[in-house]
Amino acid sequence: MDRMRSMKGLAPNVFTYNCLIDGLCKCGDVEKGKELFDQMNEVGVSPNVITHNILVDGMCRHGRINGALNFFSGMQGNGLKGNAVTYTTLITAYCDIDHIVKVVDLFDQMLASGCSPDTSVYHRLISGLCKAGRMDAASNVLSKLKEAGFRPDIVCYNSLVRGFCKKNMVDKAYDIIKEMEQAGVKPDSVSYNSLIAYFCQNGNFGLAREAMEWMINGHVPTIATYGALIHAYGSNGNIKEAMKLFNDMMHFLVDDMKAKGVKPNSDTYNAMFKGLKENNLLEDAFRLMDAMIEHACKPDYITMEILTGWLSMVNLKN
Repeated sequence: MDRMRSMKGLAPNVFTYNCLIDGLCKCGDVEKGKELFDQMNEVGVSPNVITHNILVDGMCRHGRINGALNFFSGMQGNGLKGNAVTYTTLITAYCDIDHIVKVVDLFDQMLASGCSPDTSVYHRLISGLCKAGRMDAASNVLSKLKEAGFRPDIVCYNSLVRGFCKKNMVDKAYDIIKEMEQAGVKPDSVSYNSLIAYFCQNGNFGLAREAMEWMINGHVPTIATYGALIHAYGSNGNIKEAMKLFNDMMHFLVDDMKAKGVKPNSDTYNAMFKGLKENNLLEDAFRLMDAMIEHACKPDYITMEILTGWLSMVNLKN
């Protein structure tokens, strides 16, 4: 850089500095990038919005989110307005650490400044608000998303279904599923799992089974689907129904594979073992092991690793 400045006609310009700062930030040397930024002002090269966005992104990527926000405030103080990239970078970073208050504040600033959020910003905000249980605010953002001409995707809708279920607003969750269908977005296993988990937690086994039947019409239930029901029936002392569900689960998952021309192997069973472990269904794991051997499929070292690790955890807890 010093050599360029000493050569006539080769003085570095804002594009040169932006390239260097971007490279340094991508290599993790944000501090050196900041030094070059300071140098720009000293040599009379004015940083532009792109320069600031590069450093805001670099700071966010390397965990210096509050530093990025302060840098953004300094940018505004110098008379430069942030653009959609600036706001999207900061909103994404604060979403990642679940700082929903700051996300909402930045979103409001973004709209007030005349910047148009893209669909990813709306989706991240809705997801964050649902996670925080702020369902009225999430619904308002959903309305703004539609007014802006965007369509919610399956992930966005599932966040709303899950959020309403967690707030015991199951009627609203059903409304979202109806809206999905009307919009041509087919509810998936995640959509139904939220409803089934809600009904199980509240002892509404009949409605849980009913939701599962709707699900079966269009999707193969997942281990999480069965897990919620098996746990609920087991906790309620209805071991017979829990066992029936376990057998159904085995048939559904294995038969679905066979229908697709795939023969279950140790990898298949290992995936099921992992699912059972995630849903804390240890007794069902032993039954699955029996079924695995019955189907002439030998457990491999991964199977044993999953089960021994799981048993060790159970022993430690006990």
